[in-house]
Amino acid sequence: MGKVPKEDTPGAGNLSILTKVDKLRELIGTRVALPQLVVVGDQSSGKSSVLENLTGFGFPRDAELCTRYATQITCRREAQESIAVSIIVNPDATPDSRARVKDFHRTFTELSPENLAKLFTEANEAMGVSTSSWVVDLNATPLPAFSEHILKIEKLGPNEDHFTVIDVPGIFRQETQVQDPRTINVDPATQEILKLAKKADPAMTRTMAVLTKPDLAIEKATQQIAIDHVLGKRGDLTLGYYIVKNRGPDDVDMTLKQGQAEERVFFSNAPWSVLAFTGKAGISSLKQRVRELLTDLIKKEFPKLKSEVSKELAIVRAHLEEMGPSRSDQHMQRAYLNRMSEAFQAVTRDALTAYYTGDELFSNRHDLRLITRVVEASECYADEMLNNGHTRPFLTDKDHGGDAVDEQLEDSSSCEPAIEDTPSISEKQGIDFSAIAQDYPELEEIFDSWNGSKDDKNMCDIMEYIEGVYKSSRGQDLGTFGNGLLGTLFKEQSRKWEDITMEHMSVIIYHVHCFISEVVKSICPDPRVQEELWNGYLLEELMASYRRAMDHAKFLLRIEREGSPLTLTHSFSQNIEKIRTGRLINAIRELSVERVEYSEYESVNQPHENYIFLKPSHLQNLNINKGNAKHLREHMHDLLSSYYRVARRRFVDVIYQQAVNHYLLFGEKSPLKIFSTEMVLSLNEDQLDMIAAEDAPVKQRREKLGRDIDNLVEALKVLKGSR
Repeated sequence: MGKVPKEDTPGAGNLSILTKVDKLRELIGTRVALPQLVVVGDQSSGKSSVLENLTGFGFPRDAELCTRYATQITCRREAQESIAVSIIVNPDATPDSRARVKDFHRTFTELSPENLAKLFTEANEAMGVSTSSWVVDLNATPLPAFSEHILKIEKLGPNEDHFTVIDVPGIFRQETQVQDPRTINVDPATQEILKLAKKADPAMTRTMAVLTKPDLAIEKATQQIAIDHVLGKRGDLTLGYYIVKNRGPDDVDMTLKQGQAEERVFFSNAPWSVLAFTGKAGISSLKQRVRELLTDLIKKEFPKLKSEVSKELAIVRAHLEEMGPSRSDQHMQRAYLNRMSEAFQAVTRDALTAYYTGDELFSNRHDLRLITRVVEASECYADEMLNNGHTRPFLTDKDHGGDAVDEQLEDSSSCEPAIEDTPSISEKQGIDFSAIAQDYPELEEIFDSWNGSKDDKNMCDIMEYIEGVYKSSRGQDLGTFGNGLLGTLFKEQSRKWEDITMEHMSVIIYHVHCFISEVVKSICPDPRVQEELWNGYLLEELMASYRRAMDHAKFLLRIEREGSPLTLTHSFSQNIEKIRTGRLINAIRELSVERVEYSEYESVNQPHENYIFLKPSHLQNLNINKGNAKHLREHMHDLLSSYYRVARRRFVDVIYQQAVNHYLLFGEKSPLKIFSTEMVLSLNEDQLDMIAAEDAPVKQRREKLGRDIDNLVEALKVLKGSR
């Protein structure tokens, strides 16, 4: 008989590093790839038999109990002998599946074949996998053939060698998942399995083949092929081929020790005896080599693990940080919402003061630069009121008397009718209310509050209108008219103010609403909280604030247009005097001559067009008296023109100051002030729970991240040697 290599025991240093890997596998085995041995191969190729000899206890040989899930087997030297069995739950499994296996625990002092068979039967049932490929209950829900969980077996005792292997289900002519680079494959030498191994290990430097069942190779040619593989004459595996003899189906009553003894006898006989000194025949040689490979792999990869675990810890902590603090009670829920409200108010302050470097949001979204958008819209509103706010154009400066009234008319309404296709305020701002209503359907009621009016193309000019109004309402007054007549004229002349103002308010409300919506999204990481906060509380309050702003704008319109014309500003009378003076100058200009002979004017060397030249005799022809009706018509026009200018300026300013600035931006009940600390403090317990409480999936994710962090922190301690 050939000499059999003596089975050795790992030294203290190797034992320590193997123990660390076992601790790491328990802590982070599902998150970080650890150095490990994985046994793969065809079903019934002898994998379990190899594991039996490596680990020291037998697997059930019943075909119905063949491996249907990965099995992690750990042997470790301890003072007390025991066997502990549990199931490592796959975190990605369904909740029902996780709940079914999490409490699976079994403890034994020894595992007899009967107990082992019972254990696997119970494990199969707990994992919900089919235990038979042949018997099918047509009335029952079909069970899956394999489980995603891992059966964990720990075998402890004073005579155990430190060893951990993972057995995966046999291949049913389907490709297995690609293994991690820290995995050594212990494979049967079948062509298919080697092809699969090459996909995971292209260089074939991490794959070792194990030839099993050599006693079934009867033909000498087959025996020689197996021997050549072990001797390195065939194959391209860096780790080479090993050969072991399995216990057969007829060896049910044979113990592992008896089987290993029979194996040594088998390899001492020809033709297998040529392998006796190769160190590659028999389970003892395989066990020693596998342990050496695993130890070397661990030592090589151990330094890298610290870096990987640290990176993984940073990633998990970042995920937990993104979720924000826990919201398990109402104090935490209120604090959570308060932090969001403070963040919202900080962004709002920056938006209202044009401090756009304070938040990255303003760099990416220029449409959220709120105060800039409001100023632009308000300037556009002022221009629209100036150019198109009047119902009928006033007389031209020429009609008023030329240069003397240019100043008075510098911002007065054009004498020409407004162009029908002139862009509206919203169009100038690039706003399509119909499209906005699709994104923010809640604003539809705001947009529907005004319809827009069209000019009557058949309207008479302003002087005809004034004369018509006067004739239809005059009394027995001589050359005068009541203040009510001016009010009637002004109300008609300012008829377009309402639609222009309502459109302007809708534009401002859109900018404010869009800003609030987008900022809430940016500061609230939890979609469910965002939804509850927005639809459950904020939206109702926001709409109420928008209605108040619109109502106040309508109130200002009623005060301005329906009340008696009233002003204390001196510009009103000054404008009237300028108009009358201009009319006088215009009459004098009509009497002027083209050339005069006065030398004092010639010496001035000034252009003649800057002067009016008259002879004394011309003044005798000056006559500005007009009939009573014409005089009243011009007088009423002058009053209306002057008052309209004063009222328009006043109204545009008060809309900007009150309806926009106070009601929509800076006032106590501004929509921008709704999401505040005061709001959070006012929420009752039911509202807090509805808005800020975490739902079950969020709680589960937070708990899992917390466990992962604890395990990764503990793993770092293990890697650094403090555990």
